[in-house]
Amino acid sequence: MTQERYPHLFRPLRVGNIEIRNRLMQSAHAMAFNTRDGITTNRDIEYHAARARGGIGLMITGNRLIHPTSNTFCRGYAYGYREEMVERDRALTRAVHDHGARIFAQLNHFGVMGETHAMDDYRVLWSSSNIKSPVFGEMAKAMERQDMDEVVEGWTRSAEYAQAAGFDGVEVHLAHSYLLHQFISPLFNKRQDEYGGSFENRLRFPLEVIRAVRERVGPDFVVGVRLTLDEMVPGGLAVDDWIEVARTVEATGCIDYIMTTAGVYQSASYIMPPADVPNGWLADPAARLKQAVGLPVFAVSGITTAAEAEAILARDGADMVAMTRAQIADPDFANKTRQGRENEIYHCLRCNQGCVARLFYGTSMTCQVNPATGREERFAPHTETPAATAGHWVVIGGGPGGMKAAEGLARRGHRVTLLEKDQRLGGQVNHIVKLPRRDSFAWITKDLGTQLEKLGVDVRLGSEADVDGVLALQPDGVIVATGSTPDRSGYSDINPLVPAIPGVDAPHVLTAVDVLEGAEVGRRVLVLDEEGNRYSAGITEYLLEKGHHVHLVTRWNALFHKLAQTLDQPVVYGKLPGDRFQATLNSWVSSFENGKVDLYQLYTGETRTLDDIDTVVLAVRHLPAEALYLALKERHPKVHRVGDCQAPRKTDHAIFEGFLAGREEFDNWTRYVEPGSLEQFDPTLPERLGKLPV
Repeated sequence: MTQERYPHLFRPLRVGNIEIRNRLMQSAHAMAFNTRDGITTNRDIEYHAARARGGIGLMITGNRLIHPTSNTFCRGYAYGYREEMVERDRALTRAVHDHGARIFAQLNHFGVMGETHAMDDYRVLWSSSNIKSPVFGEMAKAMERQDMDEVVEGWTRSAEYAQAAGFDGVEVHLAHSYLLHQFISPLFNKRQDEYGGSFENRLRFPLEVIRAVRERVGPDFVVGVRLTLDEMVPGGLAVDDWIEVARTVEATGCIDYIMTTAGVYQSASYIMPPADVPNGWLADPAARLKQAVGLPVFAVSGITTAAEAEAILARDGADMVAMTRAQIADPDFANKTRQGRENEIYHCLRCNQGCVARLFYGTSMTCQVNPATGREERFAPHTETPAATAGHWVVIGGGPGGMKAAEGLARRGHRVTLLEKDQRLGGQVNHIVKLPRRDSFAWITKDLGTQLEKLGVDVRLGSEADVDGVLALQPDGVIVATGSTPDRSGYSDINPLVPAIPGVDAPHVLTAVDVLEGAEVGRRVLVLDEEGNRYSAGITEYLLEKGHHVHLVTRWNALFHKLAQTLDQPVVYGKLPGDRFQATLNSWVSSFENGKVDLYQLYTGETRTLDDIDTVVLAVRHLPAEALYLALKERHPKVHRVGDCQAPRKTDHAIFEGFLAGREEFDNWTRYVEPGSLEQFDPTLPERLGKLPV
């Protein structure tokens, strides 16, 4: 049935001299799993093996650095130029091949996209020209010929080691503002010699690298490139320019495929687009490239469903479709699709919270909806053990944390009753999805709801729990996931000695939740922002879309600064109309009294009064709804809490804590993943992983 529904997606593809079992792949993506010494660890092997076991056709490892001057973006990337990689990578490629998948190694140099403070010494950034990093602002050295020779050697040495380690191919990175892109694009290349100026000159050094790699690995090893299709910067190189680059590279006869992408760090929202950028947004440019070249073209486009991928393949828009984050979220995506179990897939939200943002925070990638991602050694399905003694657990609260806890407990053999006071599951997800372009969060509720139904969880909607009612169910254990409520005091940690803003109890002062639940809002609105994240940005946009005039007052020194890590900040900025939106930074409110709003500047003390505000909306902290938990703890020996009921944070935290609760991991001495604990190396690991059931 699935073959009939997705005949193109599950058809093999030949690339160079290898065959790939289907058209479903993961493109190269940063994981930062090599924080110790830059060489492959169990963490890499477990991550890739899980997706190979899940039925994927092809994976491309992300950013194997080819020279010591590239190790400056952040810690955690693999060092492809180290000979020690060969032995380690043999374990990685064996683990992938044992489950029938293929794997290429992407080889890269970051160029100016780094910061020398990332290392324990000070290294010089290398680039095509004397330019500054748009990310960190550090100046690079314009490469000399000797530097270029070293880099060419680094690329060829890394390719040779990858070939010796059993990889099926290598990919030369020509995109994302990295070194070879810096030579190709006038955004970065300001040289006056034979490597700058004309198209031919700017492409000269990347072609030297490609030819050298091909010569080193020979004619029978797959070599591809990753190519930008549009820099997404006014005046930057666009689709037609990059098609010309692709044709020039193809004409060398040195490559076997082209992997597409888009964006530069000046337009970072398009490198790994958040859900604000529509699914399929890059499919048409990829199709144009495919019509212009004779090589296999691999498409990326924020694709999250098999139907979207099939449609691209069916219209000959690409030869293979990358569904990278989709398989970060669910490593079994391919098998579930092939077996007709699509309703069991855990869907990617494209929120960039667990994957991209964690990299910018300096730690390793994981996934908001899949706590096992990147932690497979500890949390993959095969590590889960049945309950020692099956019992009856009551879970109170049907938000993400409670649903995840109920799922895990039921899967391990417990009888589970879930009590939710509302008439629907989802908790605060039901507020999130009302915000502009946050509809993907509905997958949390849908996917977990499917699992609860499949596992036979007794879900009781419209059931507000109390102590006696819960105890009457005679539970062996209780998980409290009652969430949180908005703090209506206007309190801020920037002014911690003021417990409540005078006048905050006035009827025209609302919380963001009040607004989303239908409270009446006046024409002119002041939004008081304590968070600096998508919560405050979302309610601001929501009000603007309803036609209100919004004046945002924030304690922070930048507008919605936390969106920089999730790459949606530029998108949100572009949605703020200049005629109905204004912002006051570094400020807070001292009073809402007498129909006026009194502001003060946090660092100068300067005051200001606004007398044209109809409604105030508090986008401030929440407080845990913990009363029931504390009361139950007095009456039952086995009561635990998860998510906002413990401390209001993000959905990532709630799902992770629910996941641990489902495994009954409550001991604070043992339940956490200590830094470095997953980055050991066991050469027997591939053999053990190969024996796991598919």
